[in-house]
Amino acid sequence: MKEGFSGEPLTRWSGSRNMILEEDFYYIDPEGRKWNAPKGSHLNGATIPMALWNIIGSPYTGKYRRASVVHDVGVGELSNPDVSTEERKKADRMFYHACRYDDCSRHFAKMLYTGVRLGTWASGLSSRKSSTSREASEEIRDKFWQIIDESKAATENEDLDLLDEIIEKNLSQ
Repeated sequence: MKEGFSGEPLTRWSGSRNMILEEDFYYIDPEGRKWNAPKGSHLNGATIPMALWNIIGSPYTGKYRRASVVHDVGVGELSNPDVSTEERKKADRMFYHACRYDDCSRHFAKMLYTGVRLGTWASGLSSRKSSTSREASEEIRDKFWQIIDESKAATENEDLDLLDEIIEKNLSQ
């Protein structure tokens, strides 16, 4: 199967910033895996912490919109809460490749990929420590920039294994 999307996603608003997919949609990754987003899936845009929206962009904007649809389903956002950590990591990688397919630069796709990886980490931040929303946002932004600063070689070579090592090292500190 050839890499690409099935077309454009058809959605409708379902309140706040959430949407419902009105038709089946999919992306085929570079390895030929088909990532399905079935009709009726609930979406909330890319799983990037709000603290990074002013850096990366907010949901439903930019060249990563289509990638965010299959990513939301792949990581269990709103529709499939039983996604394993391993499947979530695979979905994050798919998101990177889908962003690149839709003409995001390597640098921007790396930033988006780092953002979704931080999204998983940040979702448990308030349970790991007692912090205010402002403190949590500052910590998320600090971690993001640490990772971006350390990952130039990973970006130049599109080495997601190296980028994952850098991300995991920074998030364990």
